[in-house]
Amino acid sequence: MPQEFPLVMIGATNLLAPYLMKRLGDAGMVAEIITRKPVPVPEGFTLTQMDLTRARNWIAPEGAVVISLIPLWLLTQFLPRFIGVKAIIAVGSTSLFSKSGSSDQGERATARNLQQGEDNLREWCKRSMVHGTLLRPTMIYDGTNDNNIARMRRFIRRFRFLPLAAPAKGLRQPIHADDVAKAIVGAINNPDAYDKAFNIAGGEVLTYRAMAERAFAAESIKPRLLMLPTEWLEKTFRAAQSVGILNEKYFGSAIFQRMNEDLVFDVAEGLRVLNYQPRGFDPA
Repeated sequence: MPQEFPLVMIGATNLLAPYLMKRLGDAGMVAEIITRKPVPVPEGFTLTQMDLTRARNWIAPEGAVVISLIPLWLLTQFLPRFIGVKAIIAVGSTSLFSKSGSSDQGERATARNLQQGEDNLREWCKRSMVHGTLLRPTMIYDGTNDNNIARMRRFIRRFRFLPLAAPAKGLRQPIHADDVAKAIVGAINNPDAYDKAFNIAGGEVLTYRAMAERAFAAESIKPRLLMLPTEWLEKTFRAAQSVGILNEKYFGSAIFQRMNEDLVFDVAEGLRVLNYQPRGFDPA
């Protein structure tokens, strides 16, 4: 049966993109992929190489479902291009909650940007009579290309140990990128997902320490955890940043404090509505 609606995806260089394109293809769907850089796409998909900040005339097809993998604060800049679409499915982050009270200024700014992006998207969709669905994943990983577990594995591979803020007891729900893709597919043309926001997470809750130990196991290396006071790690991180030894873009010194904070979210509604059935944590 032919696909009865246009499907557009923006953010093709995002970690989620290859998993999502495969899931769409497996579900018998094809999409127009909007990207600034060329990427491989499955058979039947259309690649449109274009910078939305500069393209003058492009607007999404009438009645389309738009999937956005780009940061929410960027997506809101392009919303006028989606007048007339049926729905927008956007990916945010639970960092909206976990970083809002961070001691790191950059992380608090990230949380504010996420909140503003959500508010702007929600208001625009209501005003434009477009169904909006927002997914907030917890820590996304695939063990290979992500900025969380894959980086932990690379550090372990190189140095054969890992420093953690003792006792690293904070609870986590890491979610595999492919499970996020399944949740996105579960939101397409799903009336129960219209005009809602869902926290989504992996199928297992474990401590930060246990998560690190599994990263060692994925490398077939015996765990060697250097358990240090949070304050020491934060000061060392900030000092390394200030003298240019470290140039970290993805997290600030507050990451060490969060190693002992529980970042667990209620995901029951998303599990029911999106039916994505996430796997347990397996960094390998």
